[in-house]
Amino acid sequence: MRRPRALVLAATLLGVALATHPGPAAAAEVRVATLLPFVEDALRRIEGPFALVATVRRALHEPVAGAADLGNPHAPSLERLADARPTLVIGDRSLHAAQATSLAIGGAEVLLLDTRSIDATLAGLEEVGERVGAAEAMRRETAAVRARLAELALAEPLPTLAVFGTPASFLVVTERTWLGDLLGRLSFRNVGDVPGGDERFPGLVALSDETLAGLRPALVLLVAHGDPKAIEAAFLQRTTPGGPWSGLRADAARGVHALDPELFTANPGLDLARAAEALVALARAPAAPVPAAAGNGDTRE
Repeated sequence: MRRPRALVLAATLLGVALATHPGPAAAAEVRVATLLPFVEDALRRIEGPFALVATVRRALHEPVAGAADLGNPHAPSLERLADARPTLVIGDRSLHAAQATSLAIGGAEVLLLDTRSIDATLAGLEEVGERVGAAEAMRRETAAVRARLAELALAEPLPTLAVFGTPASFLVVTERTWLGDLLGRLSFRNVGDVPGGDERFPGLVALSDETLAGLRPALVLLVAHGDPKAIEAAFLQRTTPGGPWSGLRADAARGVHALDPELFTANPGLDLARAAEALVALARAPAAPVPAAAGNGDTRE
């Protein structure tokens, strides 16, 4: 039975129309510039309708690969940011809030994340995933981090002092930082989170020599701004007998440890689980004598 020519013609035209217009237009690619290295790391682990067009340096002499180099995260190059033509700029709420208007290059959306706690960090990454069209992929990554952190908590609290330092000065890390929050989540008891400190930077306080000398941590963690070995030597010098913090050495049976700058100098984002594993390994290692300060005649272990 032959079909009416009008029906054949209509079907033919409909077929052409369907081939020419297969459905809703694909979402426009999101052009992302990030001032947070951990966001760069997270975006490089997933796929979606986005392009990483600009990011900051992790170290002064370490060039950026595969994206425009915005330089220092504290003072990113606005000229290079403009050249990258981002549609989304991601920064830190504490660090970049004052620059938000300047960062909105060419009408770009500016998304500022709260990075001061573990939950806020992971929630921020999930929001990034939503904005770049890769929500499900990012949620898989953050879920894996949460699950691993839950597995790693210590059975019993361990008295711990975490210090952020340069060879010239040391600030105690409180629970109001991502590292302090991570320690609390893992059941480390932060002996340095005491009243009366001078908060020089958000979550980092200067304590008096008398207060520091009276703390009794079983474990001391050093976060280095600079050469970790130099920071460790400077700290140990202050804890020698007769030094201003000599009392700190008495109970530090788990030792004094300079942490890996790659994981601990700044929020590691999806590598929080790796950071947690490193901390728990130090807590579970056999007790050992505290390393001697250079120049006092003792031998380092």
